[in-house]
Amino acid sequence: MKRKMIAAVLAGLMVFSLAACGGTKENPQDNGTDTTPDKAEPEEQDAEDSIVKSGTKGGGDVTLRLAWLGTGQDKETLDKCLQKYTDKTGIGVETVYIPGSWTEYFTKMQTMIAGGDYIDCAYVAIEGFEMFVDTGMAAPIDDWIAAHKDEYQSTVNDIDQNIMDKVTFDGKVYAIPEEWNNVVTHFNTKLLEEAGLSVPAENWTKDEFLDYCEKLTKEKDGVKQYGVYVPDYYFGVEAWLYNNGAAYMNDDFTESTINSPESVEVFQLMQDLIHKYGYAPIPEKNVDAIQQLIDGNVAMGFWGRWPTNNYNANSFKDVAVQYIPSFSENQPIWGGGGIFTMKESKHSEEATSLANYIGSAEFIKEFMAAGAIPVLNSVAKELVPELGYPENNQIFYESASTAKAVHSPVQYPECEALVSRVISDILVNKADVQSTLDAAAEEMNSYLMRPKLDKAGQLNV
Repeated sequence: MKRKMIAAVLAGLMVFSLAACGGTKENPQDNGTDTTPDKAEPEEQDAEDSIVKSGTKGGGDVTLRLAWLGTGQDKETLDKCLQKYTDKTGIGVETVYIPGSWTEYFTKMQTMIAGGDYIDCAYVAIEGFEMFVDTGMAAPIDDWIAAHKDEYQSTVNDIDQNIMDKVTFDGKVYAIPEEWNNVVTHFNTKLLEEAGLSVPAENWTKDEFLDYCEKLTKEKDGVKQYGVYVPDYYFGVEAWLYNNGAAYMNDDFTESTINSPESVEVFQLMQDLIHKYGYAPIPEKNVDAIQQLIDGNVAMGFWGRWPTNNYNANSFKDVAVQYIPSFSENQPIWGGGGIFTMKESKHSEEATSLANYIGSAEFIKEFMAAGAIPVLNSVAKELVPELGYPENNQIFYESASTAKAVHSPVQYPECEALVSRVISDILVNKADVQSTLDAAAEEMNSYLMRPKLDKAGQLNV
């Protein structure tokens, strides 16, 4: 009955996006080795849903099943990294790659679990933290922590407490964080140089930002060069809101604040940048904003570290980063992911050990994608500067202790879909900001007030 309840509720909720975690690990850094581990089973692909499986072969009776978002492009690198865990423990790992959006990932996983096709542990983005715990899919790992204090502490001592707080519910730890991302300003430095500008100071103001927008907007070879690409996704817009003392909702997820005066001010600014000043293009679904920066069509954009994958692919090095301009305050944002041990795991002890290994320096140093920030501070300081660009790249990790998590309630799917509509209405359709946000607040409140599941998977009424 519990599984049916979980499946029914999740099926109606799964509308997840990649925004908050900054994408998948489809393009990890090469670990510099050529050794291919033995496979537990031949590579397997389900023709119906394109689920890819790969893994490592252990010498014992236990083979753990690890769920991972993606198509399996990174399976060789991941298998190489996991082989070290297998060599140490004798435990094999079968990685189940579930492709598509977060919607499809979570929906497929809950269907597998409800059907008895168990998963031992799973990579989960911040969008799903609350839901995984509230639906009873994840299990707390406190018993494992108590039995492996030294092993656990060696991992988490290097993680900022505010990140650990996000995987702690009712005083219990549910996951080992692995990666995170913030949102900062990206600059095409060639365009800055042409305009006689340098990378601004970290505490640059709204007025300074508008000045940059004006000076970086011009006609170039018969084509308009825009000063800025306005963020048009959940994570990026809330980063702007945070820097004006605003947010989509309050911190306990009980009431929408999307129509606060501070929020209205930010949304109005975004609309004005496009339709009043002409400093920014109208966002289009089929336009790659990051590529626009690379191609020199826009001078500034707002993303985390994930564009470094694009920069690598385009051999683009004329790029620098800085914090978002301070509209009224400086409040960095973060989103990320971690490894959860599943409640239905047949080997919870071993599964948690695997989760801890994936969060360890040994694993992260070899696997971490170029587009993510390792949660281990020492590893971040070592890996992030390796590319040599973007300029000023230390800001990708130095805000870990002060960054505030993006708002991701159990009702995140509906809230994210609503915010996407709001962004489109205001930025594309020039809808009245105040009335649009008033209506959005009312709708969001209807989601936030909806009953949640308790820890037993039953609805609270």
